Amino acid sequence: MNTALKYTVALAALSLAAQAAPFLAVGDNAELFLTGTLGIRADDNVLLSNNKKSDIIYQVSPGLDLVFGNNALTKGHLFYKLTSDRYSDHSILDTNLSSIGFTSAYDDQKLKMNLDASFDQLAQNTVDTVIPNGDSFARRDLFKVSGGSEISMTEKSSIGAGVSYDDTKYIKSGFDDSKITTIPVNFFYEVTPKVDMSFGFRYRDTKLTTGSDSRDAFYSIGARGEFTPKLSGTLAVGYTQRTFSKNIDSESTPGIDTSLTYAASEKTSIRFGVSNDYGVSGTGATQRNMSYNFGVQSKLSEEWSTGFTLSYRSIAYLGTGSRTDKYFEGGLNATYMINAVVSVVGGYTYRNNDSALAGSSFNNSVFSLSANFRY
Repeated sequence: MNTALKYTVALAALSLAAQAAPFLAVGDNAELFLTGTLGIRADDNVLLSNNKKSDIIYQVSPGLDLVFGNNALTKGHLFYKLTSDRYSDHSILDTNLSSIGFTSAYDDQKLKMNLDASFDQLAQNTVDTVIPNGDSFARRDLFKVSGGSEISMTEKSSIGAGVSYDDTKYIKSGFDDSKITTIPVNFFYEVTPKVDMSFGFRYRDTKLTTGSDSRDAFYSIGARGEFTPKLSGTLAVGYTQRTFSKNIDSESTPGIDTSLTYAASEKTSIRFGVSNDYGVSGTGATQRNMSYNFGVQSKLSEEWSTGFTLSYRSIAYLGTGSRTDKYFEGGLNATYMINAVVSVVGGYTYRNNDSALAGSSFNNSVFSLSANFRY
């Protein structure tokens, strides 16, 4: 039996099983779900390289999701999945990678707290991990943990603070491991029953194995809430300064962090955002990223939903070999709900990177189809 036929048979069997299988109750307020994905995608540039390699990739991703806190102030879930990708023509790229995560939140209206942690094994190139004229993946492990809280001080004011830690370790040589610690602090004051004004400070410490360590300070003023009956979200504008541990001149830039949603109708929402911030590439180079994103999602019926996304990112690489790359990504998606536990998702993604660095420009088209289940 060939690979395509194997996956077709498995998909049919999975759909039948999902319609009959029940979930498992764990105690009085927890439930265990089985999750999974069977997918296929046609990718004309699997390595995001100017030396294109196309392939058909089959994916199987079984998992578990433990949801707890039903009817309680503290809610959350613990999940695990194993993702296996099989390449039709380039079997050397086959992977079996794991992801595990935990999220929880507490909210009694006066005090809000959250805790999140995850570990992901990745073998997929991005615009930040392009290998000029490359022929392999930037294999890496990502560990993230974050926590935060917000407490009411008066009827109209509250203060929030948190801390996050991101650790990226590259298995592939030629890249720079990073450890990033971020500490945000925000003061909120209610200016209307539905809108809070905010004053914030965010400190970020970036440590690299071989590159120059850096520290960022972002001072901001902004707002959050429901600005009109149809427009809601958060926005913050201010000033960001980056200083370096080595003998490198400091950098500064206007800071922007905006995420807004417009309810065009009961079934259609529009999301858009703007961001300007510093970052670091997979090779340890300092970046200044100006990003714009726009998306529309619409529920056509009880079974069908569809949407599209567009994003543009101007990536200024600072220091030696300064340059500015222009990265664009767009996508279309459609979802069909077969029943409460099985859905089918189809999509198309287009990527284009225009770079002055030899071998770093690329374009990429991906068509995908998958069946997802949860019971």
